[in-house]
Amino acid sequence: MKNEAEKMRELYDQWQTQGISKQAFCNRNGMGYHKFNYWVKKICRKNDIPVVRTSGFSQIPVQQADVVIEQNQQALAAITFPSGARIELFGSLDASFIKKLIL
Repeated sequence: MKNEAEKMRELYDQWQTQGISKQAFCNRNGMGYHKFNYWVKKICRKNDIPVVRTSGFSQIPVQQADVVIEQNQQALAAITFPSGARIELFGSLDASFIKKLIL
């Protein structure tokens, strides 16, 4: 039977290969974020791995539009997050694209 350190190392390795945030990984695996975060730090310290902080943002691939946006053109929509981050959208808007930005 595996001890807790071995189980957490396996979970850590799974998380590394999935490319998702710690919070998303914990949600998928039904575990507490703070406990997992504790083990990530412990594993990184033990193995001399730098702890990488994630901001919670995901990269969204966007195709280059053929439309040139003039400097003084007003945005059709703007999303302002509680942190102060702001996203301005120009041109035609697709609801599924906006959903990806805010979820």
